[in-house]
Amino acid sequence: KSVEKGVLREISDYEQRANMSKTVLNRLNRQLSSLRNDIGGSRFRLDSTENLYLSTRQPYLGNLEYYYSGTQSRRHTFGDMLREQHDAILKTIYLRTLATHDRAELSQVENLLSGTEAEYAALVDEEKMVGNVKKQKSREYAIVTSQKQQKEKDLTMVRRKKERETDRLITLSEAAQQMEDLVMRLEKARQDRERSNRASQFRFETGNFISYRGGMPAPVTGKIIESYGWKTDKITYLKSFSPGIEIKGKKGATVSSVAAGVVAYTGSMRGYGNFVIVEHEDGYYTTYAGFGSIFVVSNQIVNRGDRLGTSTDGKIRFELRLGRQSLDPVEWIRIDAFD
Repeated sequence: KSVEKGVLREISDYEQRANMSKTVLNRLNRQLSSLRNDIGGSRFRLDSTENLYLSTRQPYLGNLEYYYSGTQSRRHTFGDMLREQHDAILKTIYLRTLATHDRAELSQVENLLSGTEAEYAALVDEEKMVGNVKKQKSREYAIVTSQKQQKEKDLTMVRRKKERETDRLITLSEAAQQMEDLVMRLEKARQDRERSNRASQFRFETGNFISYRGGMPAPVTGKIIESYGWKTDKITYLKSFSPGIEIKGKKGATVSSVAAGVVAYTGSMRGYGNFVIVEHEDGYYTTYAGFGSIFVVSNQIVNRGDRLGTSTDGKIRFELRLGRQSLDPVEWIRIDAFD
């Protein structure tokens, strides 16, 4: 649940960042659209201004040419020269006035053209800048969205894991309670049998089971992968109590009785799988779980080292109890009995 809450917080954070990036992208898109409209209008004004400049420049140049040609002297008679000189002076004054007017108008058009070009260039630069910002924000949005999607996948996996862990914890809790209830029924039957002075079904080796402590063989050759007692799960951080140990041996390995006794129960239980309970003297019981095949039946007498069956995947759960009280099997088995 803690992991799930953490992933949900991360998803919320990514979602907020994605929404912020989306808001910025929408604003940038609107800004780009507006800029492109402005650029279109500026381009139209620039083209119009260039046409106006050309149409204004052409008459100005024509007038200058006409002014230049009109002021050139020609060879005529003295009377003609006076008359032409008078006409030339008038023409010069007219053309100079016209040229001054055209030059002023051309200067205005040049200034307008220069301003329009600067406006167009500024809009193009701004569009480029906004476009670069949009590309960056688009990459950020894509990354955040991808991270959010990955976290959503993680959340799905965590929830599935939580369901499996919940089911496993419930199963283990129910199985532990059922196993304890089963052993208690067997213990009650033993006590009833002793009170009725009925003979035991098997011969005691010592008459003192506690003397086996530290000297029993392992039920299967292998390595302990789960110890006895309280522990904290590395994934869920939940504390749980293991009433026994789990040994990892070879697949299909033979499982043997650790001491003489009588098979008190064989069966199958969720959380344990196929299992065998062997009753020993003085109210001690050993439980072996994880069988693929069971070779013994209830009420069958077994000796130390007798085969009880074979494991499925090599994992065997082994428990030792004194009545309903669970004991640490490691304290009873020889140290050199494990790999």
